[in-house]
Amino acid sequence: MNQDQRTAVKVVSVIGALIWVLLGLRYGWPTWLWVALVVLTIAGPWAVSWWLLGRVGRRPAPPVEAPVETPAAPKPTEHPVSGTPLRSAHPEYRFSFSGTIFWYVKPDAPGLPHANPGGLAVELVLEQAGEVVAETSPEDGELAQHRLNALLGTPRSDKSGHVVAWASDVRLALPDADAERLRQLAAARKDEELWERKRAHERKKRAYFAEEVLQSPGSALVWWLARREDGDLDEAVRQISNLRKLTAAAHDRRIPEPDGDAPNWIHPVHSFVAEEFEVGAEQHVFAAIERLASDDERAALSHRLAEALAAHGHRDLAQLVRDRFGDRQELPGTSSGAALGEG
Repeated sequence: MNQDQRTAVKVVSVIGALIWVLLGLRYGWPTWLWVALVVLTIAGPWAVSWWLLGRVGRRPAPPVEAPVETPAAPKPTEHPVSGTPLRSAHPEYRFSFSGTIFWYVKPDAPGLPHANPGGLAVELVLEQAGEVVAETSPEDGELAQHRLNALLGTPRSDKSGHVVAWASDVRLALPDADAERLRQLAAARKDEELWERKRAHERKKRAYFAEEVLQSPGSALVWWLARREDGDLDEAVRQISNLRKLTAAAHDRRIPEPDGDAPNWIHPVHSFVAEEFEVGAEQHVFAAIERLASDDERAALSHRLAEALAAHGHRDLAQLVRDRFGDRQELPGTSSGAALGEG
C-alpha cells in the first residue's frame, strides 16, 4: 500500500468514527456500544484494504520459456596467401596480395558438398580484392590496403552458398623496381610542371618587352625614364642610341646608323640641363620628341621631359614643350591658377 492509499484509509476511518461518536451522544447510546462501533470503524477499513491488496498481489507468475540453444558456429580454417598478383588501374603495374583467409563450410549448404571448399574461399576473397585493386592507382597502394582490410574483414558467403570466408592482415606491395620507377615519374612530372611555368613566365616577359617596351625608340625611352626616379636627362640622352639599336634588334630590323644630322645635345663641357640654354634649344627638344616617339607616344614622352625640365628650373621651356604637344597634365608643384596665369 502506497502513501496515497494509506492517507485515504485514515480519512475514511476518522470520519466514520466521528459519526458514531456524535450519534451515540445524541441518542444516549451506551458507552460500550458507540466505543465498539468506533473501534470497528477504524480497524475495519485497514483489514479490508490489506485483504484486497493481498489478493491482487498474488497473481500467477508468467510461464518461464526455455532458452533456445543457438548452434555454435563451426571453427574456421586458416589459409595463408602470399604473393598473389593483382592488376592495378595501370595495367603494366601489378600489386602483390598477401594475407590470411579464414573459412568454414556452411552447415545448411545446398546440394552435394564441394570437393575443395578452401579453393572457394580463396576465390571469393581474391575476387573481392581484385575489384578494389583494379580501380586503384599504383601510387595509392597503401590507401587500398586499408580499404581491403575493412572490406574483407566481414564474413560473407560465396555464390554457391557452400562456404563463408573472410580475411585479415591484408598487405599490398609493388615490386621494388616499379616503386622506384613511380618515384622517378612523380619527380619528372613535378620538374616538367615547374619548367612549363618558367617558360610561361618567360613568354610573358618577352611579349612585354617586344610589344610594349621595345615597340619603338620612344616607348623604350619612356620605359627607361619611368624606371629612373632621379630624372637624369643627361643619361637618358646618352642612352637614346642604345635604345634605338635595341628596338631595331628586337623586331629584326636593320640597326640604324648614327644620325650625323642629329643635334648635339651633349656638349663635352656643358650639361644638357645647364643654367642658360642656347638660342633655339627648344627646337632641339621638339625635334628629339618627334623623331623618337610616334603620335600615340609623344604625349607621354613630352610630359616626362617637361617634368624633368621643370624640376631643373627650366619651367619656361617645359611649358613650351607642353603647349607644343598638347600636354594638359599639371607639372609637379604647379597649381591650377599658376598654370592658367602662365598660359
